[in-house]
Amino acid sequence: MSEPVIQIENLTKTYRTGLRRSQVFAVRNLSVTVNRGSIVAFVGPNGAGKTTTIHSLLGFLKPDGGTIKLFGQATGSASLRRRVGYQCEIFHTYPFYTGTQALRYYGQLSGISKAELERAIPLQLERMGLTAAANRKASGFSKGMTQRLGLAQALLHEPELLILDEPTSGLDPEGRRLVLDIIREEKAKGRTVFLSSHILADVERTCDEVVMVRQGEVAFADHLSAFSIDRDEWEVEVVGFNDAIREALGSKCNVAGLNGENAFLVCSSEDKREFLRTLLSFPVEIGTIQRRRTGSLEEAYMKHVGKA
Repeated sequence: MSEPVIQIENLTKTYRTGLRRSQVFAVRNLSVTVNRGSIVAFVGPNGAGKTTTIHSLLGFLKPDGGTIKLFGQATGSASLRRRVGYQCEIFHTYPFYTGTQALRYYGQLSGISKAELERAIPLQLERMGLTAAANRKASGFSKGMTQRLGLAQALLHEPELLILDEPTSGLDPEGRRLVLDIIREEKAKGRTVFLSSHILADVERTCDEVVMVRQGEVAFADHLSAFSIDRDEWEVEVVGFNDAIREALGSKCNVAGLNGENAFLVCSSEDKREFLRTLLSFPVEIGTIQRRRTGSLEEAYMKHVGKA
């Protein structure tokens, strides 16, 4: 078996807080292995230690204990960094740069030649749906456009490992689908992806494995294939849902989850076609459509880390 791309063993990181400088564990004895060519989700509630772990992986933070290896080597060298692409949770760039100028800047930092940049930049802008914004200043970008630009810079130097912190944050359903499709394309090229996400539906659609963390420790880890799909029901994500639509749907409306105007509605396989046709008659946007799972990822999340 080949060397793991990411090998974290007993990672510990503490901070000092308050007037008494009390010690707080951000990560405690955390161990994670990510094998080549896989997509591994790193999930957990806010404050669980996900970003601290990622920053330690990238060498931004120095751990208090444990070891981290990328491609079998200790982190920190410039040669290793060139093999990694990183997108932070909230990507920022210089507002006076255009999309093309921003990517040229990051590409130069990555050591990409001018000739290669001239080839790669238009391709990445096209992949992200940003061709029309190539010469527009970043100050005029929406949050979703900025996030997609952040993913473009992470991919520009064709890294072997992608580390993505909430890559679909701030994206509409169309943007989320685009980004998830790109992540799967990168896997098809043999690349490895380690991503943090709060959107469990995206994890189910995209990832091979999931690692759940709670209070800085691994609480659960398994392959997504362990969650069977044997229900005769479908879950439909709807954006723009409200009480009026719920009332109009009547008995057809079975709400599995609700977050503001985002709802997850359930229908049977037999009724799915007619149910979708009815939904399209309302001013809503349909996102993910997937078969409901027995022993779902959400149930596992609530059981292992939901009370954190």
